[in-house]
Amino acid sequence: MDDREWRTFVTVVDEGNITKAAEKLFISQPALSYRLRNMEETVGHSLVLRTAEGITLTPQGEIYYEYCKRMIHDKETLEYQLLSSTGKIQGTLKIASSINFADYELPLLLKSFREQYPDVHIQVKTAYSQQIVKMFKSGECMVAFARGGYEMPGQSELLLEEPYCLVYKDLVAPKELAKVPFIRYQTDVSVTNIIENWCDEHFEGPPTVGMEVNSMSTCRHFVRAGLGWSILPYMGLGTCKDRDIYVSPLRDMAGNLITRDTHMIYTKEASNLVAVKTFIDYVRTTYKQQSVVDHSIFREYGVQS
Repeated sequence: MDDREWRTFVTVVDEGNITKAAEKLFISQPALSYRLRNMEETVGHSLVLRTAEGITLTPQGEIYYEYCKRMIHDKETLEYQLLSSTGKIQGTLKIASSINFADYELPLLLKSFREQYPDVHIQVKTAYSQQIVKMFKSGECMVAFARGGYEMPGQSELLLEEPYCLVYKDLVAPKELAKVPFIRYQTDVSVTNIIENWCDEHFEGPPTVGMEVNSMSTCRHFVRAGLGWSILPYMGLGTCKDRDIYVSPLRDMAGNLITRDTHMIYTKEASNLVAVKTFIDYVRTTYKQQSVVDHSIFREYGVQS
């Protein structure tokens, strides 16, 4: 068994489906099935059971799955330690990021980091924050950027706090807002909960949902066109930061800002690797020196001046 077989088996188990795993590994389904049969012949046990829903691990498969993850981890650790001994900043950096952070912060962050450390190979996965936390727990990444109120494993550092914002094309009196079409979008469950709780507190009934779209980006384009209003985290405003759109920071009934946190999470073990430590220090310094939120664009909700 070698590194390729270990990674192949882990991918099959994580995907839970031969077809999806083959696509991710960029090989044909028959070729992947052939690899699995060879693994089973080598270890002398059946490792997976194929069903209509996907694959299920046998008891021996569960043992082998943990073995593969451990061997991959140990091999990577050895490689990092050998690279670190040279004193050169190099190696592989595996990052998982929430979709919004990946859209609006990560590109420039990684661009400037790579310019300084060109020998660091960067791998990135993006998903909703809830999925990012799961990916981190399963060891799929070394550093993760997750948003919202999820329980963060490992070492967690708060990078930034951003307000949720009401966005609308034209000024609307507070008592009339519930009658204006609301634009709902697909997002992380923690964002949905914030929006629903605020509406419950401020309206006698649920807002009139005029449109349902698949992303924050589509939502803000609809808002710019005057088709309705919505609630977006500041980072998701994008072009809605323009002055021809009204942006109001969201407040609870006590007048406190409702904010969304972004955390950087990593394990103590990973932070001992030179490439990972260098990246963590770089991110930490970057967000100590800059503010993401431009408060000058805000207009308090209900103020008609």
